Amino acid sequence: MKFKAIFGVLTTALVAVPSALAVGSAQSVYGGTAGVSQAQVQAASPAATVSSSGSLPFTGLDLMLLVGGGMLLLLTGIALYLVSRPHASA
Repeated sequence: MKFKAIFGVLTTALVAVPSALAVGSAQSVYGGTAGVSQAQVQAASPAATVSSSGSLPFTGLDLMLLVGGGMLLLLTGIALYLVSRPHASA
């Protein structure tokens, strides 16, 4: 009985807390403008046109970090496979 009561209280807390925190400062910052900011940015910078230089823009994404992470995951998977396979006894 005690376990069910503790489980019920924890479940209620986990369900209620995110919805209670959703009404915080994020609502005052992001709510209510509905695209006005984008119109202000476009009106303020008429020189921001599409360039036709033929190259991709720099997004700041470090591709070597992604490739390194992918290689690390691949090598970890291979190592786990080699360690976990059954060995033939002689």
